[in-house]
Amino acid sequence: MDSTNRVILDRVQRSFPIVSSPYGALAHGLGIREAEAMERIASLKNEGVIRQISAIFNTGALGYTSSLVALAVPEETLERAASVVNAYPGVSHNYLRPGDFNMWFTIAVPPGEDLGEVVEGLARNAGGLPALVLPALKKYKLAVVLDVLEDGDDGGEPGEKAGLPPTEGRAFEPTPENIAVVKCIQEDLPLVQRPFAAWAESLEMPESRLLRVVSDWMGQGAIRRFAAVLNHRQVGFRANGMVVWNCPEERIDSIGAILASYPEVSHCYSRPASLPHWPFNLYAMVHARSPEQCRTISCKLAEAAGLAHFQILFSTREYKKIRLKLFWD
Repeated sequence: MDSTNRVILDRVQRSFPIVSSPYGALAHGLGIREAEAMERIASLKNEGVIRQISAIFNTGALGYTSSLVALAVPEETLERAASVVNAYPGVSHNYLRPGDFNMWFTIAVPPGEDLGEVVEGLARNAGGLPALVLPALKKYKLAVVLDVLEDGDDGGEPGEKAGLPPTEGRAFEPTPENIAVVKCIQEDLPLVQRPFAAWAESLEMPESRLLRVVSDWMGQGAIRRFAAVLNHRQVGFRANGMVVWNCPEERIDSIGAILASYPEVSHCYSRPASLPHWPFNLYAMVHARSPEQCRTISCKLAEAAGLAHFQILFSTREYKKIRLKLFWD
């Protein structure tokens, strides 16, 4: 991959221009032609490096309730349990990780549904399995921005600072028009000169109005980012580990801020310590190019946090990984 593609990937995963001709704006910042920028993005999508470019929503701001959940699944029933869990449309990620609680998934339930009841139903249908429900109590970082640049690459103009919690604003109103906009802009942005105009035409609204809605929702926190999501493995990040600590409550905010400051950390949350044999309350997702590098980074984090004891749960199998589609029918 050449330097220009690496810089493109760095910029589009941090923020994407919310203007009438975004690919032209991106090209201008890179000193290349718009057609070349579009050709490069098309190639990166065809190669599977860029999964999609779209709005990334703050589900809580749209009325959804979400959580990390772990099930204790006997090895002989893993496939059955995975099929039950994956069938729920609010499950976006589902991984096998070592330990008694070995099936870990993220779930979001829409307004009007109870998270606890939904999880209880999935656990029951999967075979009456024990479950840990671990909602985020506080978010210190939530932004998967992979460091794809190499020495000598000119990153150029910085994008938005990633990883900050969304700002609070007016509550999202689930009107038919707003829901239609969400369902549209959560899909991959068209690769045409005026992609927002193409979206606006499908929504039967002026392009200027759609651009204003997207910008307003970003300012209000309903949209966390409008950006590209990359395929980790395609850009060399072949290992990820969920690192967990049992942190003293009086230190959890300060340590969460320390962990969030590291670029190798994509997500950092405090979560409830549910059971005596699962006392962990601070979680950080670490992405690296190898399991050994994950371990090295985790030791560095532990030293910086002053917490010597931790566990790393590596993902050993991926049962499901999709972009969550909101307001499913």
